[in-house]
Amino acid sequence: MDNTLQLTFEQFAVIVGEKLRIPREQIQPETALKDIEIDSLAIIEVMLAVESQFGASIPTEEVSTDGKAEDLYQLVVAAVDASRK
Repeated sequence: MDNTLQLTFEQFAVIVGEKLRIPREQIQPETALKDIEIDSLAIIEVMLAVESQFGASIPTEEVSTDGKAEDLYQLVVAAVDASRK
C-alpha cells in the first residue's frame, strides 16, 4: 500500500473507531468486522460518516458485516475514485 492509501485507511479507521467507540489501533486492514462487533446499524453510521469525510456515496447494498476492514475500506476507495471521474 502506498502512503496515500495508508493515510486514507488511517482516516477511515479513525472514523470507524469513533463510531464504534473502540481504539483505532484495533482496526487493521485484516481485522474481521465481526471481531470489532460491527452490526448493520453501525455500518450505516460508519458509511454516513465516511460519505461526509470523503465526499462519496457508498452503496449500502454492497456493504457486508461478514468481511474485513480492508473490504469495507476498498468500497470507500472505489466510491471516492468513482466520484472523481
